[in-house]
Amino acid sequence: MNSPKFSLLSQGLEHVLAGRWEEADRALASLRARLDVDAHAEDMQYLIFAAALSMRMGGEAATEFNLYRRRFEQSQIGLFSLLSSKLPFVSMASAIANEMLTGFIRGQEAITVLDVGIGRGLQEVALLDRLAEADALPQRIHFFAVEPDQDSLNTAREALSAAAQRLGVVLSFHGVACVAEELSEEHWRLLESLPGRRLATAAFALHHIAERPAPEADAREGFFQRLARWAPAGVVLCEPSSNHHRVSLGERFHHAWRHYFFVFQLLEELDISRQEKNAIKLFFSREVEDIVGTEDETRRSERHEHVSAWLSRLVRTGFQPAQGLERAWPAAHPAIAVRPHAGYVGLEYREETVVAILCASVAPPAA
Repeated sequence: MNSPKFSLLSQGLEHVLAGRWEEADRALASLRARLDVDAHAEDMQYLIFAAALSMRMGGEAATEFNLYRRRFEQSQIGLFSLLSSKLPFVSMASAIANEMLTGFIRGQEAITVLDVGIGRGLQEVALLDRLAEADALPQRIHFFAVEPDQDSLNTAREALSAAAQRLGVVLSFHGVACVAEELSEEHWRLLESLPGRRLATAAFALHHIAERPAPEADAREGFFQRLARWAPAGVVLCEPSSNHHRVSLGERFHHAWRHYFFVFQLLEELDISRQEKNAIKLFFSREVEDIVGTEDETRRSERHEHVSAWLSRLVRTGFQPAQGLERAWPAAHPAIAVRPHAGYVGLEYREETVVAILCASVAPPAA
């Protein structure tokens, strides 16, 4: 990108990388003087990234952005609900994931679903309705829901119980208020005791698996290895496709800028209010703060990876990426292309895969 605003932002980044705090402050202050987020939609991204850089130094940009944020303040889970209903990447990913899960569930009398990051259960209620529509509802469903927010778990339990009662399905709900890497052997043994075909799903959750300081074991690898031992018939994951995991600050800044540029450009094409657009951008501002503004690597939680990294991890830990994903998948917005690949369906904007829906099963034993 070649513009005076981006040049100033890049200068700020270079000064931060070199530890030149005063020069960074001057470059970012110069950038802020050119911004008018109420008049120019693109200026919000500059302000968000400038504030994230400033966080590393305790600079004024972060304070200024916090004042702006108060105009649209909502909880992160509330913002995610808005995002889920308004941003096509999320609604399309959920619909495609539910179609994949329906394929694994069809013809089963009982299923057990390990659901990591269930949130308020919106996607799962939609799954039950889709199964009913496809005449594929099993008689019994066991949800083993992993979600660190207890209030969200309670909401998901109530929503799924009501949906099951409405549809005439016997449903049990086991809620665990933790993150994926904290599942204990006791949890896994409980999972192993539940009947029916085993499925695992996670929507925009597994990139939150934390980085452990050396020489501790890789938490992501460990989770997938243990998941493979549980041997689910199907695994369906929704993840952003970018690289903010184990790369330098400079690299992840540029990966993040590119990723959120596409997301924000799509937002500007949507027929929703300016207030809704800005509120959704505020949701992503917290992600940018985590990716760019957090100095302690072990405290970062927005650790997105490219879809190829997720596929490689699935293969390494004993899964087989799905084939034959070429079909007419649900679509929600003409600006987004739905493109099938080996092991995943990509949601593309301007020929960039922004979100991937991965599908796999446990690989058969070698002959």
